[in-house]
Amino acid sequence: GKIMAIFAKFEKAFNQGNATKAAECFHEDIQMIMHSDGSSLGKQDWIDRVGPMLGKLKRDKVRCLYENDDILVTHFFGTFPNGSQDAVMWVGLKKDGLIYRVETGSTPL
Repeated sequence: GKIMAIFAKFEKAFNQGNATKAAECFHEDIQMIMHSDGSSLGKQDWIDRVGPMLGKLKRDKVRCLYENDDILVTHFFGTFPNGSQDAVMWVGLKKDGLIYRVETGSTPL
């Protein structure tokens, strides 16, 4: 059968401020590569780091540019708790219908 699009499920959980539910979109072996320093976050790392920011990170014009069973490409404008604003390209590679590798590109506005 058709694998359900992850974008809508992730967005719903993220917008509800539920990092644990959002992380259900991630494969157990996820590697989230941080563009800032090249480090990699696992699933629990992401929940621990992003969870507390969910109510504070403002995202505007979140768009799914492309999604199929292999990849999800999204773009948004983020305003961070420190006031900085970035345009963010968020790319998730998919395996078994879940996101297993994420890389982001961020451009300060």
